[in-house]
Amino acid sequence: MIKRLYYILKQRLYIYKQKQLSNQGKVYMFHEINNDSGVYSISKENFNTFIEYLINNKNIVDFETLTKNKNINNVVLTFDDVYESIYTEAFDILKSNNIPYYLFVCNEYLNKDKYLSDKQIRSMLDESNAILASHSYRHQLSRFLNNDEFINYLNQSKKELETKFNKVINCFAFPFGSLYACSNDNISEAAKIFDYVCMTYPLPYNESYRNIIPRININNGTFLREMKWFR
Repeated sequence: MIKRLYYILKQRLYIYKQKQLSNQGKVYMFHEINNDSGVYSISKENFNTFIEYLINNKNIVDFETLTKNKNINNVVLTFDDVYESIYTEAFDILKSNNIPYYLFVCNEYLNKDKYLSDKQIRSMLDESNAILASHSYRHQLSRFLNNDEFINYLNQSKKELETKFNKVINCFAFPFGSLYACSNDNISEAAKIFDYVCMTYPLPYNESYRNIIPRININNGTFLREMKWFR
């Protein structure tokens, strides 16, 4: 508990310092799209409102564009784990507007209850601008895995997803993604395997971050905060 509190305070200090840097766009992270009040849920109504605002006022881009183009209006959309509600509630608006978005798949959740099936993912890859990415083979705190086990999870996830879906995987998002969840060594090892490594810091992207891309979790509460910030 003391160690966790230490990293929470360390992350808050890091975020405070990094906010002073210039803004190069934002990356948004979604989980479930439903009417629950949890920290990882956003209603379909709020999700659609948010996406429609982005379509009309921002540039929804991929990681390559975000990291190479210093444009404050660039935003990237990502989905973690990935829940079936992405297919049932979000797919239509993403598809009809030809929006690029990332599916960070945790291999152990594939084809499980409430999560995407292989068939649904193939449909999203074939019919829309979905980009397949890794969320590790197992959804665990990386910091507490030994190095060999951590690297094995990265390679196992990448290889299995590439083979199954015939796509190159060059993006990775840490499960949980906080300073407590993953160490600097974890970040360095992930950067050797993937071109883009995502964390969970509520910050805009800045090129000075080097190996990491911060992401902002969007739920019903942070959705309202971001909409207020836009205005």
